[in-house]
Amino acid sequence: MLVARFMAIDDLRLVHEDIPEPGPGEVLIKVKAAGICGTDAHIIKGESASTPPVIIGHEYAGEVVELGEKVTTLSLGDRISVDPNIFCQTCYYCHTGKEHLCLHLTALGVDLDGGFAEYALVPEVQAHLLPPNMDFTAGAFIEPVACCIRGLEQANIRPGDEVAILGGGPIGLILLQLAVAAGGRVTLSEPVQQKWALAKELGALRTVLPEEIQLDAFDVVIEAAGVRATVEQSIKVARRGASIVWFGVSPQGLQAAIEPHEVFRKELRISGSFINPHTHARAVKLVGTGVVRVEPLISHRFPLKDIEEALKVHASGGASKVMIMPN
Repeated sequence: MLVARFMAIDDLRLVHEDIPEPGPGEVLIKVKAAGICGTDAHIIKGESASTPPVIIGHEYAGEVVELGEKVTTLSLGDRISVDPNIFCQTCYYCHTGKEHLCLHLTALGVDLDGGFAEYALVPEVQAHLLPPNMDFTAGAFIEPVACCIRGLEQANIRPGDEVAILGGGPIGLILLQLAVAAGGRVTLSEPVQQKWALAKELGALRTVLPEEIQLDAFDVVIEAAGVRATVEQSIKVARRGASIVWFGVSPQGLQAAIEPHEVFRKELRISGSFINPHTHARAVKLVGTGVVRVEPLISHRFPLKDIEEALKVHASGGASKVMIMPN
C-alpha cells in the first residue's frame, strides 16, 4: 500500500509498505477520505508535537475490510469515522472526567499510524459508524466538527448573543454553523473576500475584513485562525463581560501581546479548547442531519500520490478543506 510517512522535520515520504494485519480489538479499513488539517502542516514543520516515524493524517473515514480477534461491534463493510484520540484511562485527568487532558494522550495520525494511507489499522473503540447516506468525505469531517463542538461548549453562547468568529477557513465555517444553531448572531472576520458568499450562505449575518470589525461589540469571540493578529484582536473586539475562546491551533512558541488590564477592566473570560472530549458521536449526528454542512467546505481533492501538491495548496491561503482520496 502507498502511505505518507512523516520521518522528521520537513521530511514527509511517500513509500510503499505491506498492508498491516489487525490485532485483537482492531479493524483494518480501506481509507476513503482524509482531510488535511493545519496540525498536519505544523507537524511537518516541527511546530506541533508528534512521534515519528508515523503515518500522519487524523481526519479520516473508510470501510472495514478485515476484523481482528475479539472485535464484536463492527462488521465487514461497515463505514466508519475515526476518533483519533486515545486516552490512558489511568492518569489524574482520566480519573476526574477530563480525559482529553490525559497525561499520556496518544493520537492516530500524530503518534500512531493514521489516515494518509490506502489502508489503516483502527482500534475498535475509536471507530464510529456512519449513517448509510453519509459520504466518506463528510465522514472525514467528523473529527474537526467534534473539536468545534467542544469549542462551542467553551463559548457558552446564549440565543441572541452577538458572536464574532475571527477566521473563515473550514474550522471558522464549522464554528459559524454551530454558533448559528445555538442562536448566535454571527459576524465573520475574514481577509479573503471570496469566502464571504459561502459564509453568508451558512448563516453569517455579516462578513467583514479584519481591519473593519467593530471594537467592543461582541458577547462571544472565537479566534479560529491561530495567528498572533487574531489572538490579539480577540481582546479588542470583545465587549465587557464577554467570553473569548482561543480555538485556532497556533504554532508552538508563538507569543502575542495582551494587555492584562483590558482583561481585568472588561472582566473577560478567556478559555482554550482542546480536541474532542466525548463529542465525536454528536458530530456524526449533526453532520448526518445537515445541521452542519461540510461538503461546501471542500475546495480540493487529491490522490495520495499528490500529497505534496495538496499540502502546498493547503498552505496557499486560498483553499478551504483539502481532501486526500487514497483509494
